[in-house]
Amino acid sequence: MDAYKIFEPFFTQFTEIQKMGLNNLESVMSSMQNMRISNINENFDKTVQLQEDLIKSSLKFQEKISHFSIDTQRKIWDSYFKMLRRP
Repeated sequence: MDAYKIFEPFFTQFTEIQKMGLNNLESVMSSMQNMRISNINENFDKTVQLQEDLIKSSLKFQEKISHFSIDTQRKIWDSYFKMLRRP
């Protein structure tokens, strides 16, 4: 069983998730800089949109982690049974 091959997808997905998180943070920071106190309705709408985007990103992250966890378990069990079947 080659541990690197099993965990390589994890590290690839983890890197993608980090990039996505940093992009979202950058988007949040830039939108916060553009907000002005004088326009409360617009600020409220932007805040709600920001919250919605953060929740969607969080759900995508959870989905990727769940898929990764299941894929990792599948690979570990497949390797285990292949090892047992070797003559």
